[in-house]
Amino acid sequence: MNRNCVAWGIVLLTVCLASGCATYDPAVKGVAAKLDPTGSNATKVVQGDLSLYVEEYATAEKSQAAFDTRLADEGLLPLLILVQNGGQQEYEVKATDIVLRGKTVMNVLTAEQAASKAERSAVGRALGWSLIVPIIGIPVAVVASAMHTSKVNKQIVQDFAAKPFAGGTITPNGERSGFVFFELEAGRKDLSDLSLEMTAQNLVTGDTVTIATPLPPAKFTPKPDASQKATGEHRW
Repeated sequence: MNRNCVAWGIVLLTVCLASGCATYDPAVKGVAAKLDPTGSNATKVVQGDLSLYVEEYATAEKSQAAFDTRLADEGLLPLLILVQNGGQQEYEVKATDIVLRGKTVMNVLTAEQAASKAERSAVGRALGWSLIVPIIGIPVAVVASAMHTSKVNKQIVQDFAAKPFAGGTITPNGERSGFVFFELEAGRKDLSDLSLEMTAQNLVTGDTVTIATPLPPAKFTPKPDASQKATGEHRW
């Protein structure tokens, strides 16, 4: 019986690899998507030498393209920002100086925390396979599924780590771009009444400048309550 379980575990792993379950294949890999300043889903504000563009990636199609996951369903809001320096002096922008305001200040997440929202669940799929093929013991199914899933989750973490907005110096006529991630309020269906705020420092004069812009319009499926969401529902 043990040999049969091991054999079926190997079969399960082969099927997982062949069928593409537990995959991660975003259209944009390794680098942040290119923001379209003229796009309908982008907003722009100019303050002195600096221009700030914000594009939403909360809608299902855009989130799926960039992260192969509907992140809003997981309570995560990804925003692609672009900061341009049209002046003659250098500015410094820190990722920690970018905040999202609604009724309160929204929680900001690191790339690693954001990646955890997109990670695939080996246990959820293994339970499904054990139901489809009853001879597969759940422990064997979990081990076989986890072998492939751990590799995929590593790819997810690496991809997210390459996409966030990296703070630093913006030279004259230079720019910086990347994603910032915020935790969505449970039940929120759109981006109304939310404003992104960024503070930058002129490295010559030492003066600071604060730029704020409302988010572009977008509607999406709200994050369900934990009691309404089945384990591994989106990850099979």
